Amino acid sequence: MGSKPVHLKVFVDKKKKKVMFAEAEQDFVEILFSFLTLPLGTIARLTSNKYEATKDVKVGSLNSLYESVENLDNKHFSNEHCKIALVNPNNSSLSLCQKLKLNLNNMKPDTSVCESDVDVVFFKKNTSFIITDDLNVVPVLLDTSIPLLNFLGVEYIDLLEERTIDFGLEEFSSLLKWSLVTDTPLTNLVLGGGKSCSCFFSCSSCIKTSTRSNLPLITSYYTQRQTVKLLIQKSKGKVLCAEADNFFVEMLFSFLTIPLGSVKRLTMNNSSSPTGIDNMYNSIFSSLGDGKYLKSEEIKNMLLCPKLASNYLRVTDLLPIYENNINPGSFLKEQETFIVSDELEVTVSPSITAISKFNTLGIPVGDIEVTEVSIGEQEALLILKACLTSTSALTDCLSSFKKAKSMI
Repeated sequence: MGSKPVHLKVFVDKKKKKVMFAEAEQDFVEILFSFLTLPLGTIARLTSNKYEATKDVKVGSLNSLYESVENLDNKHFSNEHCKIALVNPNNSSLSLCQKLKLNLNNMKPDTSVCESDVDVVFFKKNTSFIITDDLNVVPVLLDTSIPLLNFLGVEYIDLLEERTIDFGLEEFSSLLKWSLVTDTPLTNLVLGGGKSCSCFFSCSSCIKTSTRSNLPLITSYYTQRQTVKLLIQKSKGKVLCAEADNFFVEMLFSFLTIPLGSVKRLTMNNSSSPTGIDNMYNSIFSSLGDGKYLKSEEIKNMLLCPKLASNYLRVTDLLPIYENNINPGSFLKEQETFIVSDELEVTVSPSITAISKFNTLGIPVGDIEVTEVSIGEQEALLILKACLTSTSALTDCLSSFKKAKSMI
């Protein structure tokens, strides 16, 4: 990498085969928090299957969507820069992230960053932190550490195995991936992959959290609802694919430009999942958001609700992700009809080809029905959430699509 690795000290219960907690300095935690500034396109690139430890782990339908953009012929884009802006999206927080010991936005390592004299980027001063297995982050203070260790069931720290892990790009990329799909990302990273949780932002067993009403919001545009045709396998109630015009694909492609922290903010409701990203997000809002640790309120808002990079035009009115003064634009060149799979793979092909493909999979034409559904902001946000949680994103949103149609 051209830089010294960042260290993490983990404490492992060998009987339980679990990382009980970890101890980290502020340089590690700052890189961890920078996950929230990453656009989903960057996350898709970092969490692709190039690392052996997580090659069989999928982050919902995100990687499928990203690969669609990579594979789509350049002739379908407005210009050569549009595709680049999706597969290698800009980060609005790049100027700060470049000062971190490891900038996850870089396609290639930037050795000059390592020579920087900056000691702290997000925090007021050098601070040590305890990080739980599910990425709850708290400062190392007696009044917080002892209750936390009691809650974790740690009676004697010296009975735990202590390991020091060197983190570089591969380790942080793997931790990012585990933090999106499981509530035990440190254990999965250190001791090997385990069962992932597919719920990310909401599931029936999740803990209730309060709404963060004091976070900045971006004004929502009023927009006329649009329609999409779905091919549904009647016997299983499963969406086989969608046939959609440009508006729907522009919306899907815009997902890749949205920072993770904003995705979390946009899809927040009264329930929250126990995944690592969710706990880390809550740590910034609660235990570290009181003004004692983060440098400023601006840093806090940058992490909890990061903005899109300023180079992106407004390609969709279905998502409240743009500032009011952003001009309209488009990633795609001209009006076409696209086929979108349940896993959000986007292709340009005739409908008859898609039907033939399903016949090959043993699905007869008689088991396929076409239904037209209505898409507005609420449905767009559901698909955005499902993009990170499910490999059957459209099927997961089907009941909401039908409900929305019945109310029109």
